[in-house]
Amino acid sequence: MVGSHGRGALTRFLLGSVAQAVLRTSPCSVEIVRPSPVPPSPSEGMKILLATDGSECSAKAVYSVANRPWPPKSQIRTMSVVELPIVETQSAAPPIYIEYPDSLFESLCNQATTRAQDAVADARKILSATGLNLWQGEATPVGEPRGFILDEAKAWGADLIVLGSHGRHGWDRVMMGSVAESVALHAHCSVEVVRR
Repeated sequence: MVGSHGRGALTRFLLGSVAQAVLRTSPCSVEIVRPSPVPPSPSEGMKILLATDGSECSAKAVYSVANRPWPPKSQIRTMSVVELPIVETQSAAPPIYIEYPDSLFESLCNQATTRAQDAVADARKILSATGLNLWQGEATPVGEPRGFILDEAKAWGADLIVLGSHGRHGWDRVMMGSVAESVALHAHCSVEVVRR
């Protein structure tokens, strides 16, 4: 666990560098703990946003949440962002609908949507078996995962974001980035990154 005071630019910068190093090198799960702007009332429980993509590391995060004694009336919101295949810039490569037939793009979009829906359904099945209170609402938005998780957590007033880490290291992480790392460093609330 790494605490965040959230004081001043220098403190945030130093905490960011320490937290980033811990996230990248720790062999175990890591939680960055931030004070809540509105501390949750014991009588109202907590709001936990669980982000999943259906992978093995996400399954570990789901079981981690399912096996904890959360305060009474806590709500668990499960989300899986549908990430569509998008070319970054027109200069980098031609749009996918020019290079490939529309049917292929549509097939890829349908596959991404199905994966997200299955991931949420599997997570909810595991969580429901423990009697946890599941939040009902949009669970498979379409967009860029990092931004959607951060925006939805803030809008919903989440107290904690939980997500799994794919465990990429070195050059793979530099090239591909890390949703878990980005969310952990930029969220308004506490974030736990669960490792296998």
